[in-house]
Amino acid sequence: MFMFCVFAVTDLVIIGIFYAVYGTRRKYSEGTLLGVHLPQSAAESEEVTAFMARYCRNTKIFYSVNVVISTAICGFCFWYFSVFMIVWSVWLLEFCIGAMVLLYGTHRKLYDMKVEKGWIGSSGSRIMAVDTKAAVQSGRMGLSALWHLLFCALILMPCIDADIRHYLVMSDDGWIFPVTGILVSFTFGILHTVILRMRNKVYSEDSDLNVEINRMQKNVWSWALVGSSLFNAAAYLVVVSGLDADGEIGAGMLGVYCIMETIPGFFMIGGFFYMRSRKEKLLRKNDRPLYIDDDVYWKNGWYSNPNDRRLMVQDWACSWNYTTNMARPAGKIFMFLALLFVAACLVWGCVQIWKIDFVPIELNISGKQVVITSGYSDYGIACDDITGVELLDSLPDDDYRKINGGEDQHKMLGRFKGENTGKCRMYLYTGYTPVLEIMTGDGPVYVNSKDPQETEEWMREISVNIAESS
Repeated sequence: MFMFCVFAVTDLVIIGIFYAVYGTRRKYSEGTLLGVHLPQSAAESEEVTAFMARYCRNTKIFYSVNVVISTAICGFCFWYFSVFMIVWSVWLLEFCIGAMVLLYGTHRKLYDMKVEKGWIGSSGSRIMAVDTKAAVQSGRMGLSALWHLLFCALILMPCIDADIRHYLVMSDDGWIFPVTGILVSFTFGILHTVILRMRNKVYSEDSDLNVEINRMQKNVWSWALVGSSLFNAAAYLVVVSGLDADGEIGAGMLGVYCIMETIPGFFMIGGFFYMRSRKEKLLRKNDRPLYIDDDVYWKNGWYSNPNDRRLMVQDWACSWNYTTNMARPAGKIFMFLALLFVAACLVWGCVQIWKIDFVPIELNISGKQVVITSGYSDYGIACDDITGVELLDSLPDDDYRKINGGEDQHKMLGRFKGENTGKCRMYLYTGYTPVLEIMTGDGPVYVNSKDPQETEEWMREISVNIAESS
């Protein structure tokens, strides 16, 4: 039920964000309608009004249908989680591609209508415009991106402590938190640098107004990114400061970490809405508007201008998003690699989860080592490290907390920690008995099979091997 609720809410958030960013672009603003420059008279014409009404209706149908489909798919959580992830990934691809096809396809139809009707564009529009005063200040706005290096250093600072170094070296997953923190801050730093180096946009023949708007946007972006990087570093520092006596991170500290890592999202969303509101207020006093009619380069929905040397440009559909110039080879390569990376991550994740659900748990004795294989991971135990072996009627009654691995109604795989048992490893089919307990210096290992006779055979083989070794 928990995973059903988590993914159902996640799907609603994803669909809501897409609808807010892409599904609501239906108003005539800054001389454009759906990213196409039009005179206001054309935007208010009966033909265009009817065209936009159809787009509005199709958009609501598309997003409403996907709300129903995504919620229904979450029902697979009550069966095998791997099956759910595969179906969910297919839905996610369908939704993202469908949303873009709906938006870009409608944009292209409106552009074709503009060309067919001979609409020149909004009043005051030009094919190209340069504001030299605003251009020379492009790199002089916003906070320095070097702040992110400081936050990376803060993440590394706890390594001075011997206990922290021991935790990072000895824990199987201790490295995940610092590496993730550094990668996130580094990514924020790259994004920060790119935004500050972006060419300033021209909104008006008034250079001072152009400078004011661009400075405001870059200041807000830089403060939001620096704040996000700060909380990312603080989240890791809070986690490592909460290590318990056993060198483990408690569930409470993990909860605090997750909460702190969500704060950057509020910074970004809050910054976006503030920028949009502030920009609208500044443009109200723009009595000499200047619009750049570059629709021919955006006619298919993406940017393709062979005369523009820029690799990244501001997206027409979302002002706080950036897209690649597809007319440049680097733009095509970047887009291809990004799509390949996303597809590879989805396929890899689905394969790993599928293995957890459907690869059987097996135990084999190879030489002087007991090897347990499962869909999660393989684990080897030297026979000399085994201090005892026992067949239990059931798993010892304890409050077990998963440290690393997988747990659902079918299996318990990976590293766990019990209140009384302490650290242990489990390779169990839930609800099947007996359970084989293998005692080692690193704690007990619990393993079983769906076939009770096979579990008993494992115990006999291990006992014989231990006797021969001694």
